[in-house]
Amino acid sequence: MTDHQSSLRDIELPQIAPSSRQTAHEFVRETLRQAILNGNLAGGTHLVQAELAEILEVSTTPVREALRDLVSDGLVRFDPHRGGVVSEIKVEEMEEIYDLRMLLEAKAMKLAAENMTADVLDRARSIHVQMRSAPHSAEWVMMNRDFHMTIYEAADSPKLLAILRGLIDSSVMYVGAVWQVLPDLRGRAGSDHEEILQKLTAGDVGGAVEVIKRHMTIPRSVLSLDS
Repeated sequence: MTDHQSSLRDIELPQIAPSSRQTAHEFVRETLRQAILNGNLAGGTHLVQAELAEILEVSTTPVREALRDLVSDGLVRFDPHRGGVVSEIKVEEMEEIYDLRMLLEAKAMKLAAENMTADVLDRARSIHVQMRSAPHSAEWVMMNRDFHMTIYEAADSPKLLAILRGLIDSSVMYVGAVWQVLPDLRGRAGSDHEEILQKLTAGDVGGAVEVIKRHMTIPRSVLSLDS
């Protein structure tokens, strides 16, 4: 029996206390998201709904709903024969995603910088500050997604934003994987985010675009070499 086929009871899931403000669905989703992004649930792991429900002390309904969300995020795929399976890192897929992100985020950053508002900047700064003290890599990874999407709201291009949201959601797994092999990811990304905010505040459109292009090279440079 391979590690990927071993019982989920042998895997250490994050100890997240259910919040009174959380539904069971949200509790299961965030527990599994953290386990995947922290590397506890490896790519290829079979996610048995009944087993997860027993471990997390919930019914199978919130587990099924959580897995559906994680499929949308690209963290889980559905296999016709095995059901939910943790997605594997695929360098070819990562290259394609980041090629597209490089093109589209440069465009989105240009539009956002030209139409930036104080409200968007304040919300992006707030996320940036929270990211500095995020306790778990999974939480930081999701805040990283929110930071980028918040800035691109100012681009005022719904179709571009929808395409980018799909690409950024699909790359969450890769950002989590980079965290595992690049301890300084928080520092490098944080410096870029700080510089982006400075460029946007100063109205430096070209400067903001150059920083986001450089920022996009971090996951590719790490995962391509690590493959």
